[in-house]
Amino acid sequence: MKINTLHLTNFRNYEKAIIHFTKNTTILVGGNAQGKTSVLEAICFLAFTKSHRTTKDVYVIKNNAPFAKIQATVDLNVGKGQFDVVISKQGKKVRFNQIEINRLSEYVGILNVVLFSPEDLDLIKGSPANRRKFLDLEITQISQKYIHHLQQYKKLLKQRNDLLKTLQRSSTSDKLLLDVITEQLIDHIKPVVKLRQLFLSELIKEATLQYQKLSSTEQKLELEYLPSISDNFKQVFYEKYEYDIASGKTNFGIHRDDFVILLNGKDIFYYGSQGEQRTAVLAIKLALVEHIKKVKGIYPILLLDDVFSELDTKRQSKLLSVINKDVQTIFTTTELKHINKNLFREVEIKTIQQGTIKESD
Repeated sequence: MKINTLHLTNFRNYEKAIIHFTKNTTILVGGNAQGKTSVLEAICFLAFTKSHRTTKDVYVIKNNAPFAKIQATVDLNVGKGQFDVVISKQGKKVRFNQIEINRLSEYVGILNVVLFSPEDLDLIKGSPANRRKFLDLEITQISQKYIHHLQQYKKLLKQRNDLLKTLQRSSTSDKLLLDVITEQLIDHIKPVVKLRQLFLSELIKEATLQYQKLSSTEQKLELEYLPSISDNFKQVFYEKYEYDIASGKTNFGIHRDDFVILLNGKDIFYYGSQGEQRTAVLAIKLALVEHIKKVKGIYPILLLDDVFSELDTKRQSKLLSVINKDVQTIFTTTELKHINKNLFREVEIKTIQQGTIKESD
């Protein structure tokens, strides 16, 4: 999978920009707040129909502009594909090969992207919500079944929570509707849990190998899934009816699940150094690249945002030597002086300043 051209219109600080990716590796160089990360954000938006930097789509629209538009041509495993996303205050429209797509399940997964950004350390340091977001985002790239069950679960969860709030205010003890919604909810919990567990078990095999390459050690990574309900779903939900009604929300389910990253059997959050934590997240992202290739038959596009900022020269060289040279990789960095360009098979460098892009030597 390779992105060839990217067109940005009124996206962040870009009024009009066309970026041609002619090499397998691209380095975007520039100071802070010049527009480097916005290029990666636009590519992610094409893949997932949402930004990794904000929950409000309209924030990506350039000041006072009526809309933002992202277009790209991409080499896929079935030929070339054209992607278009238009974002406005009225919503967003997504097209693939000039055909408008209305259902998320029909679009997400066509363009596969793996992003590493400084915020990804929240996989270790952040809340369970950060780790659930990672699971949902990455599994939707490879499983339409997961998208279906997750979407249905979210709809039913909202219905159940609305009903719980009603029962909280009501004097009635009739829970027939609550029984029905709960059983429907459980029908979607089981396949989501199974797919999450399978995903983590497959991912960790490759992640351990990547960690050992990056760290030049024999240390072992593990990803342990922590479900809020491990079995007997129906019994647990029924036993917690009164608790759920009293709190006015569903306190158990896949929206409360978590996973933990272990290094040599110990929680890396508590026992890992800053370097070990960063290396672990990088290893997981590189493992994800290989996992997507295994499932989809084609490598995703790898985006590395400011990955060199906290790595010394030795670790930078190690990272560059580990990245699969068949994967299209786009880096951002504030400077080039510590990067050994001889480690790349082919590389192009683009300088970005205040939303203007130019080729560098």
